[in-house]
Amino acid sequence: MKKIILIIAIVLIIIVTGILILNLIPQKIAVLTYHDFTETTPKNSMQKNIKEFEKEMLFLKKHNYKTLTLKEIECFMEKKCKIPRKSVLITMDDGWKSELTLALPILKKYNLKATIFYLGLNYESNDSRFMNKKDLKIIKSKYNNIEIASHTYNNHVEEGYLKSKEEIKKDLEQQKEVKKYFAYPYGKYSDEYIEALKEEKYKLAFTFGPNKEHRKMSLKDDKYKLPRYNFSTTYPYYKYVLKLLLPID
Repeated sequence: MKKIILIIAIVLIIIVTGILILNLIPQKIAVLTYHDFTETTPKNSMQKNIKEFEKEMLFLKKHNYKTLTLKEIECFMEKKCKIPRKSVLITMDDGWKSELTLALPILKKYNLKATIFYLGLNYESNDSRFMNKKDLKIIKSKYNNIEIASHTYNNHVEEGYLKSKEEIKKDLEQQKEVKKYFAYPYGKYSDEYIEALKEEKYKLAFTFGPNKEHRKMSLKDDKYKLPRYNFSTTYPYYKYVLKLLLPID
């Protein structure tokens, strides 16, 4: 009997110690990033097989992860509210049509929230690869778990961050439908870009690699340089799980 009591006591000590150590580690949030989706083999590094995506979303659902809104991220970064340690922000860039037809039904199925960083140029476009204003209306009416934010209006070019603050502001001003939160094309930014976003009253801005910027975000990060993980490719599932479970990057 004494041995059983001793074993129970040791287990409890280990559990309590683990909880205390975990609480001492600064909270970090994984921001997951996706782009285009496919039902077949991905043709490029920006595509994701939809079955792989569903497997990842099912992991979040089964393990009771909270999927955050941008407003909750803003509140967290301003130190006005706390969020559970098991929290993620799901993001999708560009506004690919496959996000609507393939990914959103899965997110709705598992009751998960997500953000689409949308390219405003496609609002009036007939390009079938991307969502237009009719598609955005569908999202608004059918998917209240999805929010739309900005990925520029027409500045989705790799050197777009090198433009003057005035040119950047002019582009941002055209993005009337989806202001307040922003994702830099190619993850590239400049001091002028950040100043333009602040002047246009944007609250948060997200990068996208390379190298060290593919990591979790924390309160130590600049609100206009928030890092994200890239899970667009057929990223090995075990790495996906490890990135979420480990309290470090």
